[in-house]
Amino acid sequence: MKVSCSIFLLFFLGTCASTQAVSNPPDGPGLEVVQKKWRIEVRNPALEKDPLAPNKQREQEVIEQKAVARQNESRIRQGLPALPPPVRVRAPERRARGLWVTYIYEVKVRNTGEKKIRTLTWEYIFFEPGTEREVGRRQFVSKVSISPGRTTNVVIRSRTSPTGTVDATKADKKSGDQYSEQIVIRSVGYADGSSWKQLRIR
Repeated sequence: MKVSCSIFLLFFLGTCASTQAVSNPPDGPGLEVVQKKWRIEVRNPALEKDPLAPNKQREQEVIEQKAVARQNESRIRQGLPALPPPVRVRAPERRARGLWVTYIYEVKVRNTGEKKIRTLTWEYIFFEPGTEREVGRRQFVSKVSISPGRTTNVVIRSRTSPTGTVDATKADKKSGDQYSEQIVIRSVGYADGSSWKQLRIR
C-alpha cells in the first residue's frame, strides 16, 4: 500500500511540475527595435552671430540718452543738478573657437508586451565594415513612457563620437557607409516596478 501511495505521489508531483513548466514560458522584454540611426550635427558659432547686434546696441544707447535728457530738463526746472550722461558698459565679445560637434544617436522601439515601459538601458555598437571587429560602444539610460502597442523614438545628444575618431568633415556621409551597427538592449523597466535584463537584438 505504501508503495502504491509513493508511486501515486511521484506521478502527481511530476504532473504538476510538467504543467507548471508549460504554463510559464520564459518572459521576454516585450520590446522590438524598429529602426536605428545616428548622425553628426556641426555648428559654427561664428555664423550664428547676429549681424545687426551693433545697430541694436546703438539704438538702445540713443533711447537711454533721450530718457536722461528729458529727466534733466525736468530737474533743471526744479533747480536740481543734471544727471550725468549714461555710460554704457559693453560686455566683452565672446570669440567662438572652432566648430561645435554633437553626435545624435536614435533608436525607434515598439512595445510589443502588455506592460508600460518606463526606462530603457541600451547600447549602440559599431563594427568595422565587413568584419565583426568592434570599434566603438556607447551605452545610454533613457527615461521613456511607452504604452503597450505604441512606438517611440529615443534620441540622445552627446559630445562623444561613436569610436572617438570620427572626422567632422564626414558629417554628410551616411552612417551605414562608415560602420556596421547593432543595438543591444541591456534592461527594460516597467511601470509596475518589475524589470527585464540582458536581451540582445540585432
